[in-house]
Amino acid sequence: MDCWWSSQENFAPTIFWCTETVETELISGYVSLAIQNDLVHEEYFSICGRDVILNTGHAVHDNTVVFLTQDSYNCIDSYERELGNEFDWLWDKDDRSLQLIWRPIGETHKVLTLFIEEQFDSPAVTGRVYYKTGYFE
Repeated sequence: MDCWWSSQENFAPTIFWCTETVETELISGYVSLAIQNDLVHEEYFSICGRDVILNTGHAVHDNTVVFLTQDSYNCIDSYERELGNEFDWLWDKDDRSLQLIWRPIGETHKVLTLFIEEQFDSPAVTGRVYYKTGYFE
């Protein structure tokens, strides 16, 4: 997957973001995975994408992701706070690894581990942004 680190982690909600068209046992489709901070700097995990298919063994997760991403780009966020549920994620900032852990009913746990390349400084990009508010016809 191609991954990007936030260059201003203190001001931007995204810590890192990875995207790619993937084909794994657990997840397939055009997928973006991210760890982000909310307004109180609590981390959460996002699965975004288009035509994403999950094979978790849990109909609620699998069907929700398919429904939300079918023919449109959409996201699902998770603040998993307690390990041992049907879905967990673990982000280790020091090792730069993200583990997605699914526990299908009556099956062995499924784990997908993503190792993120080391963060390097990137040049600042400057420019102007123009916008208009109001009604458009």
